Amino acid sequence: MPKEIRYIVCLMFLIQALTVMAVSLPSARVGKGWYLEDFRFGGGVGNAFYLSNQMDYAITTNYGVFDETRPTFFGAIYKAINDDFEIGLNYRHGSMQTLKSENTQGSQCDFDEAQFNVAYSFNHNIRLTQSRFTVNGSIGLGGTYFKSMYFTVDPKAREIADLYSTVGYDGEMAGFKNQAKKQAAVIGNFGISLGFRLFNNITIYWENNVNISTSNKMSGNLNKKSWIPPDGHFFTGIGLFINITPSRGRLGCPKF
Repeated sequence: MPKEIRYIVCLMFLIQALTVMAVSLPSARVGKGWYLEDFRFGGGVGNAFYLSNQMDYAITTNYGVFDETRPTFFGAIYKAINDDFEIGLNYRHGSMQTLKSENTQGSQCDFDEAQFNVAYSFNHNIRLTQSRFTVNGSIGLGGTYFKSMYFTVDPKAREIADLYSTVGYDGEMAGFKNQAKKQAAVIGNFGISLGFRLFNNITIYWENNVNISTSNKMSGNLNKKSWIPPDGHFFTGIGLFINITPSRGRLGCPKF
């Protein structure tokens, strides 16, 4: 089954599961006890695009085995503080790829990252209780753990020709220059997201943010000595969330 079809099937399954859960939330009270309120949690899929001086600022698709619109999956949980602010944790598992020099060279990075985020609603509707729509600005900080490669491209076969340098591919493959272990780095982000309430407890968010790391190895090019500019990526994605708020149902936790 093509990967695009698998992603669509998984997304449809997630929508169905979240819808069923949302319908049942108002009656999901478990005896007497305390309640989880003003939380939203969920996940989704998007794309991460390189931000580095090792790129050509063009998105290449369907060029042999290369496609820069590679999926990045994420999950997140947020807690509203008031109508203006929320805080939360966001985890991503993704991959990004870029070609440059007229598609004769390229980079690839597979990463896992977790960031602590603070979001501010420009229309003072962070809970989505006053209206169906919110515009949020966000800033965050966390860590990333990745492997990467820098390679040359066979223009006829449109596939990787030679691995020039690699990071984190110990035991799998190694380039002419090689760092055996994966690389860890601090990473931060800033961006904007648009939230929309679909049903009582189901919301959809379109997230867009710039992520900057403290590493210069996400491109896989071990010849790159300068730390300025650091490597990073631009992420854009769609996520579905369950919202638990006092006005739209409560999820009870039993008291012991």
